[in-house]
Amino acid sequence: MTPMDLKPKEEWERIVERFALDTRMTACLTDDKGTPLICRSDRTPLCTAIRENPDAATFICSQINTVMLRAVKKSHLPEVDLCDVGLLRIAVPICRDGELVGLVTACGLASKEEELCDVLVAKQLDITAGKVRELAQETPFGSETDLTRAGARLFLDLNPKPFPKEKRQ
Repeated sequence: MTPMDLKPKEEWERIVERFALDTRMTACLTDDKGTPLICRSDRTPLCTAIRENPDAATFICSQINTVMLRAVKKSHLPEVDLCDVGLLRIAVPICRDGELVGLVTACGLASKEEELCDVLVAKQLDITAGKVRELAQETPFGSETDLTRAGARLFLDLNPKPFPKEKRQ
């Protein structure tokens, strides 16, 4: 089963668009392996630069994707974390009958609590830290608390039935 078996594509597009607007992040619907199915990809200049560089995207984005997917598969609960350069990410599971069928993910929000690691981004992109700070100027700021609340609301909308307690451990 995939998320596309649960709702029509147009409805998922609306959900992803709304979550992207609510969080001010790039949002995607993925299958249970993390493969994107639908994305709202209005990326900031900083995230665009990272994503356009395959080595940087692998180093900065792919590792945290794997870690968060593993955590969500185990807990069946939303996860909020930071990527290696300090940008907030969220993964909201979509479950049916106690099984993970997909996720809504979002990334690219600067944390109010953490600093952007401009030196690491600069090294990965082979640019100066000053250029990284310039690229980051359009990156919106948010808090982990607000993102956790948004993820909890979406989680409740997408998962109408309670899960067995043994899945939450």
